[in-house]
Amino acid sequence: MIESKQGNEFSRLFNLELTQKSGTKIEYEANERECEALARRFLIPTILELRANCVFSKLSQKDFGDYRLSVHKTAKIIQKCVVTLNELNESIEEKFSIIFKMHVNEDKIEGLEKEFDFEVHDEDVEIILDKTIDAGEYIAEYLSLSMQSYPRQENAKGNELGYKIISEEDIVSDKEKENPFNILKDLKHNT
Repeated sequence: MIESKQGNEFSRLFNLELTQKSGTKIEYEANERECEALARRFLIPTILELRANCVFSKLSQKDFGDYRLSVHKTAKIIQKCVVTLNELNESIEEKFSIIFKMHVNEDKIEGLEKEFDFEVHDEDVEIILDKTIDAGEYIAEYLSLSMQSYPRQENAKGNELGYKIISEEDIVSDKEKENPFNILKDLKHNT
């Protein structure tokens, strides 16, 4: 998680020790002031709505990590078209999960090997120092990752700014390049 100097615009602290055995479900919703602050942070005109249904769960000892945060996030935002600069509505719906692993104190691992195998997981893994996390910051970070990087109106041709927008099909030609050795092949048959 990125630490911010100005503080988190959408702070939702949760103590993982309060996680129930069956999991703890919490719904978070950004208020108008938080939406405005997040929009300034992401340099977009407006965030109309941001909601997240979160499930905090404790993992068993056989699993990697200590806790899991599973999130179903929905948002409605307004961005500017990169061609016309007109405002575009974007609806975002995403599910993600993060595994939290408690940082092990160096004194406790003296007898253990310094090298270890790293396993790749489908979920992000965060090493935490204490059991209080800011779920709101994780939700905000994933919102920024799920927004369209270069939003463009469907009918934007590029002529509006004097540029031509080309597609991949315009660049890649379907014609096969003529093999320069075909000339030699023809010569061989003629002699």
